[in-house]
Amino acid sequence: MIQWDDYWKDYTVSKAEKWLICERDKIIKQYLDTMTYREKKVIEIGCGFGSNLRLLKTSRDDIECYALDSSQEAIRAIKKVITKAVVADCRRSYFGDREFDLIYSAGLMEHFQDEIPFLVEMKRILKEEGVFITFVPARYSLWQLYQILHFGFWQHGYEKAYTYSGLQRLFGENGFKVMEIRGIDPFSVGGLIMKLFNVSFEPPIRQSPHKSGYTELCVIAKKSVRK
Repeated sequence: MIQWDDYWKDYTVSKAEKWLICERDKIIKQYLDTMTYREKKVIEIGCGFGSNLRLLKTSRDDIECYALDSSQEAIRAIKKVITKAVVADCRRSYFGDREFDLIYSAGLMEHFQDEIPFLVEMKRILKEEGVFITFVPARYSLWQLYQILHFGFWQHGYEKAYTYSGLQRLFGENGFKVMEIRGIDPFSVGGLIMKLFNVSFEPPIRQSPHKSGYTELCVIAKKSVRK
């Protein structure tokens, strides 16, 4: 199993990842643009290299950026750009209640066998009208086939995949109202080509006939209204 400090120590962004980073960036910025006030507090949870947080930092002047990761190496690297970066367990972050306007994560939640402590903590530190955005692997894609072909020797350790309906239920049962779920890269065809040839391009096919048939599902949620 991979050691995350070793993974992030010498990490560089490949050409194949750039398209996915840009797709995520569009969604994050869309929801930031709905917040008309200035000085929005944004945090990337499980930031790793922090590709999207770095992009936000250079392209917007209305946000205050924070980062959190359990890897010392990840935080050491991102502190050069995002000074408010901390090493912590995202299920016990030690941030204050209702602190952030937008919380973002990618490639994180699927590593927890029990996602509930993570979701409870994200709800706690999210402002009442804040937005929580997370990207997770979808169930029916070539990415899942690629993982299965490792015959249990998956370098990133335990990792699950999600369905559209499963995410709706998981978030709804844990205090969130799902605003929308978007799929990125139908069946991973475009992503597979990018990965094999280390290139970045705009895939001609954007929609899957199956709601869960994407490389990633992006969940955009807010806190449920208290009754």
